[in-house]
Amino acid sequence: MKILAVMVLYQTPLTDSETIRGLCEAFRSRPELAESYQIVVWDNSPEPLLNVDLPIPFVYRHSQYNAGVSGAYNSAMRHALECGCEWMLLLDQDTAVTAEFLSTMQRHCSEVDRRGQVAAIAPTVRVRDVVVSPRKQLFNHHGSYPLGESGIAEGEAFAINSGCLMRVRALEAIGGFSVDFWLDYSDMYVFHQFFLGGLKVWRVADAELEHDLSVMDYDRLMTPGRYRNFSSAESAFHDLYKGRLENAVQNLRLLARAIKQRRKYKNPEFSRIAWRQLVYRLTVPRKQRIARWRQEGEQRRKQSQQIAGETAPV
Repeated sequence: MKILAVMVLYQTPLTDSETIRGLCEAFRSRPELAESYQIVVWDNSPEPLLNVDLPIPFVYRHSQYNAGVSGAYNSAMRHALECGCEWMLLLDQDTAVTAEFLSTMQRHCSEVDRRGQVAAIAPTVRVRDVVVSPRKQLFNHHGSYPLGESGIAEGEAFAINSGCLMRVRALEAIGGFSVDFWLDYSDMYVFHQFFLGGLKVWRVADAELEHDLSVMDYDRLMTPGRYRNFSSAESAFHDLYKGRLENAVQNLRLLARAIKQRRKYKNPEFSRIAWRQLVYRLTVPRKQRIARWRQEGEQRRKQSQQIAGETAPV
């Protein structure tokens, strides 16, 4: 069984990527991993890298248009279908992968491969001591699963993209990642579609990753531009997939957020963004908000169809 490991790169030399360093060390210490994994680096940077040499086999692809993680993963999905890879391992450029992690995920992949209802295999991801993935979707919030237990996740489960294995045919069946959610909420969209399609998520208790999330560290990792995109995606996801009551609660959350962020964070722009999002939701009807969001997505879709400039395999 071959797994396509796809890493999304943005304005970072290959050797500066923590993920690349981890993959190189993993393949050096356990050469047999090369039998299970094929690596693709998808570069969303404005200009392609000139030096793409690595001590491990990989394929380098560059996009002249930044279609975000959704565009990168959808392109990798098509590549996986062409080369016969049944699973994709999603990685960002600063995921601390190890040989042990890759081996454990490969083992779980072999164990559940015949369970066609399993669409994704999600490792345990922590931000410091907090488990952020996988989580269980509840009414207007999410909860944790019992620690130390691998198996089918109950209810509607979601996981962050990085470190997650996805069955290629299942991803193809739901139409892949959404161009509407090209960056933030791309994972929420996919896992919600899996749930609507009756597909399951396999929780992995014995494979863990440490991760940083910008939404949990505004002063160090978040920027106003990124938060503006996150806030818009969050609002659109609620408009599209949540009920009236949950949308009302979301408005209250935005109000509380605007007050809290003004008091807590150094940059007052975060509070202003939350406040403007609340005003937008209160003054623009839901149908009109959805129409605007889909129009923006259609513009990205047209641009993504013009993606060119891919390099030949390395």
